[in-house]
Amino acid sequence: MATELFSGPVDYVVFAFDRGADLNDGLQTLLQQVEDGTIEVLDMELITRDPATGTATREALSGLAAFSAVDLEIFEGIESGILDEEDIATIAAEIHDEQFALVVVYEDRSLAETAAAWTRAGGTEILTGGIAVADLELAVTEGQPS
Repeated sequence: MATELFSGPVDYVVFAFDRGADLNDGLQTLLQQVEDGTIEVLDMELITRDPATGTATREALSGLAAFSAVDLEIFEGIESGILDEEDIATIAAEIHDEQFALVVVYEDRSLAETAAAWTRAGGTEILTGGIAVADLELAVTEGQPS
């Protein structure tokens, strides 16, 4: 997790799935990335929509058991509440009644060892952030010779 010396970028990803989708490979890959120290999962949420009212609902991650052979007990208690009700409603608005959304909020730790080495060399992290893909595409396109 982030320390006083280094914090990787914190980001999120939301995937919509049809009920019955096989999540095994993705969940196993996620667990491998955590084990490798590449990412730290800060929150995972399972979001559904009530078909009658369209109301957003948070479900327990154990609800994924029907879609995965991965032992979901490892994710028990990971729901941190980082997402607020507005976030949940926004996500629910993007899915159909027969779908669910899986949200992963994570810290990118891929540069943690590099940052530790630079800290040992006397460096101090002063800025961190992300670049929107649209902004990156625009910068690359504008930076190319005509």
